[in-house]
Amino acid sequence: MTTVTVPFLLSMLLGRTIDLTTYNIGGAIYDFIDYEETPRQVLNSTYTVLQENVLPYSHIGLPADIVLRIKSENMHTALGNLGLDGVLKKTSWKSNSVVIAVTSVVQTVLREIKDDAPLLDNWRTRIDSNQTHYVHAQVYGGWSIILYRFKCQHNGQEEEVRKLLTYIMGVSGQMDEKAVDLWQKAILALNQTEDLIDKVNVEVEVYSSVLHSEPISSPDSILKAVKKLPEDVGRLGQPIYQEEFFLKLDKMYDDVRSTKEFIRKWMLGTTTDFTEEEEERISNLFDHVSKCVNLFQSIAREASLYKPMDKALFDSAYYLYMKGLNKGKCGIQSYNQLFLQLREDIDPDCGDEFSDKISGFLEVGDNEQLEVGEMKEGLEECKNLCLQEPKCRSIRYTEKQPVEEIDPGNSANALFTFKMKQCWLQFRSSLTTRVVTTGFSHSSIYDRKCLRTTFY
Repeated sequence: MTTVTVPFLLSMLLGRTIDLTTYNIGGAIYDFIDYEETPRQVLNSTYTVLQENVLPYSHIGLPADIVLRIKSENMHTALGNLGLDGVLKKTSWKSNSVVIAVTSVVQTVLREIKDDAPLLDNWRTRIDSNQTHYVHAQVYGGWSIILYRFKCQHNGQEEEVRKLLTYIMGVSGQMDEKAVDLWQKAILALNQTEDLIDKVNVEVEVYSSVLHSEPISSPDSILKAVKKLPEDVGRLGQPIYQEEFFLKLDKMYDDVRSTKEFIRKWMLGTTTDFTEEEEERISNLFDHVSKCVNLFQSIAREASLYKPMDKALFDSAYYLYMKGLNKGKCGIQSYNQLFLQLREDIDPDCGDEFSDKISGFLEVGDNEQLEVGEMKEGLEECKNLCLQEPKCRSIRYTEKQPVEEIDPGNSANALFTFKMKQCWLQFRSSLTTRVVTTGFSHSSIYDRKCLRTTFY
């Protein structure tokens, strides 16, 4: 388990200015001692089965401008890469994972500057700078976010895990005894699912404004820690700030930034001789993600919740991002996926072994698979055919493939028959395209072990 006590990033003091270019606390505007205090003894704790592999900034309470500024190197926090900077910039933790986020917020008091609080002399004639604001009211207390992460062995398994968790627990709810009971039932169901046995590991990460006094490892221990959070926070705590601004560009920014770095490391490490056409494909992808990164960084430099965003610039960044994906093939969801498909095409580094079975089938185009038909010798014959086909990256295999046929005696009726030991050679793997599991329990995927050399 990883535990990080994050010093209060948004150290906004009543009546003081904040310069967002450096995020330093500036001089006072009002006599901030002149405030009214209202007691608040509130604990709110919820769990959410995250439906996307995106760090839940809205749960942690980080505003959009802070996230973008840290990611684009325009601002740094005190702990640097060991703390919040590392959390925001590191994207590898999201791969093949499903996360249940438990978010808890304790409110102790509300402090508001009085309406008649005196303005300090040096602010009577001063004009606020473009990116400076001050705080009129502040809620004190503490917060905690516990990320309970199910790390899957194989790409595509996270959808099956997420579906099971959501079926039992729902998408979200209050973190209470009922939630613990549902959580434990979900874990039991996971451990009894044949395709997932010994394929999913659990990791726990904790980010909070104050250290939890209760050790955290299981659903019931999480509830105990949540109940003790008010005691851990104390009478006052520190200023807390939650901004539910939806960060639309965050996922895109992570995608193009990491893809650009992956391509750079690939080019430095590979020994493959590429054709002119292949070099052009690599260059075109690198140039496009570089343009996206530059445009996103220009937005990040100006991003602030305290002034209107340049809508034309935002729309340009969104359009440029989507434009590159729209040129892709069936099922392209990100530039990371586009990069892996490119590597799978021109620098696959494949071995003669196959990964463990994945239930379902791959979402591939007609030109990305070859239906072979019945294999008299079964699965191993299908695998051997794949090894003989240079473009084969995985196989789809089923012992009994249901087929719907028209009843010769009555055209209004349909008959179901089975084709035995059916084999497809596929030019994509579960690493580079989407796995579809719903309604296809008879079908299995076996990835050929490719991309063995890791450059990222």
